[in-house]
Amino acid sequence: MPLEAHAAGEFGRLVRRTWANAEQDEVWTENPTPEALADLDAFLTKHAAVVQTDTAWTPARARSYYEELPARAKAIVREALRRGGVVPADALRAEDGKGLNGHANGLKTTLAKGVEKELWPRGMKQPVLGVGPGYGKVQGYRIRDEALPAFREGLAHLLDQHSGDA
Repeated sequence: MPLEAHAAGEFGRLVRRTWANAEQDEVWTENPTPEALADLDAFLTKHAAVVQTDTAWTPARARSYYEELPARAKAIVREALRRGGVVPADALRAEDGKGLNGHANGLKTTLAKGVEKELWPRGMKQPVLGVGPGYGKVQGYRIRDEALPAFREGLAHLLDQHSGDA
């Protein structure tokens, strides 16, 4: 079974390994050769019980996710950040009261496409969730509590902007 233990990053691939009651070690490789990656994959597969993928949202991952989003999904993230992590649906609707159809689709598909492009590892939780009863129109959107600090830091420049797509 292949192990998803490394995530593409700005400087290389991050691998995190943990032991019971021990601190975490991180291993970075910069511009690894195909042979080095194959050796690392073999090692990680052999020791899968003690290897853990880092699936936390970081400021860099938040920026990357935002940059990959379609414009309508970016509006959700931008407005949620400006409003402390939650945005009501009415704040996103067009003046005619319509216009939310398809907004959330970009939030979901961008996460999946980012995994395929190796922008972040498999197992990342959807950072922005619809708020509502689970059927019909959403009442709004919220950034997950555990992801919000990373999005605030990674997209701080959006908080200072008051118009236009960033």
